[in-house]
Amino acid sequence: MVLFFAPDTDAFVESVCRHLDEFTEQTGIVARTKIIPSDAYFSNDIHAYLDGEDAADVFMSGPVLLWEHIGAGYVEPLDDFVSSASEHFDFADFFPSLIAANRWTGQFGAQLGTGTLWEIPVNCEAYNLAYVPATLERLRCDVPQTWADYFDIAGRIAKRSDNKVRGFGQRGVQVWHTMYTGYATQFWAYGATDFDADGKCAIASPQGIAATTDFIDALRVSGPADWLNQRWYELARDFATEIYGLIVDSDHYTAMYENPEMSLIHGRTGYALPPLGPTGERVSNLWTWSLVMNSRSAHKHDAWRFIEWASSKAFLLRSAFEGNMNPTRKSIWDHERFRQAAKGWGDFYDVGRRLIAHDAKVLVTPTPHYLRLADRWVAGIRSAFSRECSVAEALESAAADIDKLVREN
Repeated sequence: MVLFFAPDTDAFVESVCRHLDEFTEQTGIVARTKIIPSDAYFSNDIHAYLDGEDAADVFMSGPVLLWEHIGAGYVEPLDDFVSSASEHFDFADFFPSLIAANRWTGQFGAQLGTGTLWEIPVNCEAYNLAYVPATLERLRCDVPQTWADYFDIAGRIAKRSDNKVRGFGQRGVQVWHTMYTGYATQFWAYGATDFDADGKCAIASPQGIAATTDFIDALRVSGPADWLNQRWYELARDFATEIYGLIVDSDHYTAMYENPEMSLIHGRTGYALPPLGPTGERVSNLWTWSLVMNSRSAHKHDAWRFIEWASSKAFLLRSAFEGNMNPTRKSIWDHERFRQAAKGWGDFYDVGRRLIAHDAKVLVTPTPHYLRLADRWVAGIRSAFSRECSVAEALESAAADIDKLVREN
């Protein structure tokens, strides 16, 4: 018996639910699912589902979320399971960058890529630049190459369209991932960081203040009309209906942008690497949506069989055509069927593969309490946007609170 716990509004989860009988047919192991709303899941307050008589055996997580579960003792190390995995599992087929993102010693500030393997990636997202070429051409704007270009062109899009098209899309609600996607990709490109070498919060550095000031100034001019209430799913949907000209956010939104049933821009969306920062640096934050074994599971052997099935080459290839972007295995990117499908998506293939293989990495500093830190950071950004205080005051206050949280934990 295996219980799989996951959020709704996720294409990989939908693929698992759709094909769950296949797992039982192949293994003889009965599998069940427990699915809850995405917003509740991403709050990460899910330990009640990971404990007790009906505890989940396998659940979805990723960097930031996972670190909290490791600290609370809900994650089973997977190195031994990988070592004894069946030959067809082919662990080496996963992109090294994605495996590195899921290895950690558990110590605050320790770089990812060393220590224990905690989860198996089944989709990933880096943060590319997506744009609508027809909108840029109609409004006489070029594809931005730098973050300064990006904000300038976003302003021109809004002005020249009389705000019928907003310049750029960006998440804005009071949740941790408001800072994790486009904002973090811009923030680190400015040479800023969250913590310095001594473990002190550094978001209020001159570079951090400059990055956030440019970000907030641009939001007021050309960002979402209701930025403080902008959630990720609606953001992607709105971009697909030509409400924005530009966006730096998840590159697995491509599954929505290129779906003719959901998008007005399918087959005519542009994709590029994220813009360069003031010093010429290009970075992209990275996220992997991954399978985790619950350390409280009473069925660890069966749980690993489920993880092998749901992260296998065959399953992930099929799920890529059911909206589960981006593939985490090299063999799927190399597969002729996937290459052919991606041919109609502009430069998505080249940009996406380059990000996964070379440019993207988890930028934030690992700590079991990062969600609380990120939440406080987002509150600071929002307060500056609302003019409750200056950008410098907002970030300095947030940094002081974050240092206190780190000391307490």
